[in-house]
Amino acid sequence: MRNVVIFATLITLLTLSSSQVFAAGEVVIYTGTTQWIDKAPADEQANICVEMLDAAGIKNTLLTSDGDMDALATWMENATGDDGLDICVLYGDIPPTLYPQGNAQPDGSVAEMYIETTDGDAILNHADYMFWGLGNRNAEGGLQNMMDIPGIVMWDDNTPMIVTDKGKEIAPSLPEIQSDRPFHIDQLDGDWEVEVSLAQNEAGTRADPIIVRDGELGRLIPVIQTANGNEPKGAVAAEIIIWLMANATSVEPEGKLSTTWGNLKTVR
Repeated sequence: MRNVVIFATLITLLTLSSSQVFAAGEVVIYTGTTQWIDKAPADEQANICVEMLDAAGIKNTLLTSDGDMDALATWMENATGDDGLDICVLYGDIPPTLYPQGNAQPDGSVAEMYIETTDGDAILNHADYMFWGLGNRNAEGGLQNMMDIPGIVMWDDNTPMIVTDKGKEIAPSLPEIQSDRPFHIDQLDGDWEVEVSLAQNEAGTRADPIIVRDGELGRLIPVIQTANGNEPKGAVAAEIIIWLMANATSVEPEGKLSTTWGNLKTVR
């Protein structure tokens, strides 16, 4: 199955120009600490992602030890404002070197600075609630502080996600899932807008996966937020990253909630 997915991705890449495929930027995948996914399956999925990114010619680094937290933070600091689209992939935990535990630095953390430049840098998260942190380190405050949206949450166990037409195009490996921590589209505020909804509920109020962007700044990408699920997280992440690297300069956001509510309610 892994070879089939990689082969399909290579066929897709042949339809893109070399300038699209080899867009500026870098990917770092961290599995040193995980939540709602055990270490072994996280490493397995991460390696699938690496294989697909390698095949696409996208520079990437895999960090597999909790001793890599400092290295991850150093990479993120160096990637911030470097004029390239960089992507950090996490597996259910955000290390305190990126965002200090207990919401001790609600503004100006390494992670927040990383997504607040016009590079368009992204954090992609699998499995558990984005920025919740191991052992309830940050709880709801993590996401709220990172987005500067008081009150935004990621609840609703077993929410059925219907893959959109755009989701099928971007990530052919994406199955229809029941998300345990879907993103709440109807709680977006400020300059945050939906760039692409890959799968969502019938009402258009919940999505997973989804790419949301802070105006012309950075992105958050929740991808398959499920408890110990066996979905193809690595393949889906790679497909999203490959698409984003190829299209980041030309993507037209689906828009803010206030202007796209009708469109989002209709699953495409």
